[in-house]
Amino acid sequence: MNRNISKALWTLGSLIGAQQAAKFVRGIGDVDLNDILGVVGLERRPSAYSRVFPALGLVAVSAAVGAGAALLLAPSSGEELRARLSDGLDDVKHRLDDVKGRVNDKINDKSSRWAMPFTGGIRFRF
Repeated sequence: MNRNISKALWTLGSLIGAQQAAKFVRGIGDVDLNDILGVVGLERRPSAYSRVFPALGLVAVSAAVGAGAALLLAPSSGEELRARLSDGLDDVKHRLDDVKGRVNDKINDKSSRWAMPFTGGIRFRF
């Protein structure tokens, strides 16, 4: 008889434990595999792509910087190269100023048409 009571109590305890575990799992919500692994002190192994792509990016950036430095510091044609780069930068600066002026003109035209009744003809400068 003691054996049957013991078995019944173990079964009852298991059922209560299972119900508590089910409540706990429902209460957790979104549990990610990384969360579970973190509890036991483990983590996922990073993929080969996550290791290779940053290294390739670093190699590409360093190659571009090295090529630029080599072009700028070349002994024979360096002066000509620097002059071309300077002219190119001046050209880009003038183009950006022209674009800025055209955008400002368009904004002022649009805003003057729309805001004329509200501002009394004040023109905006950006």
